[in-house]
Amino acid sequence: MRAKHSPEDDVEEAVRGILQYLVEHPDAKDTIEGILKWWLPARHRGWLNEEVQGALDFVTSKGWLTKRETTPSKTIYGANKDRFDEIQNFLRVS
Repeated sequence: MRAKHSPEDDVEEAVRGILQYLVEHPDAKDTIEGILKWWLPARHRGWLNEEVQGALDFVTSKGWLTKRETTPSKTIYGANKDRFDEIQNFLRVS
């Protein structure tokens, strides 16, 4: 029997998906809607905004992602290229 998936597992999976996408597409920049559609693995299309926002908040707090608010309701996220070594190390270790 498979262990039950927790919300924390989903956030962790989203973190890995976001970072992997950025390693493969270092110039990518997008909103949460675009990240949900393009950056995260297609096999897991049932992402909740809260899970993805939690992942974005985590990687932003690490300094791995930049964020720029274009309007009060739109935030654009992109890779902090100065931290690529840390991102790649995180993906290798975790």
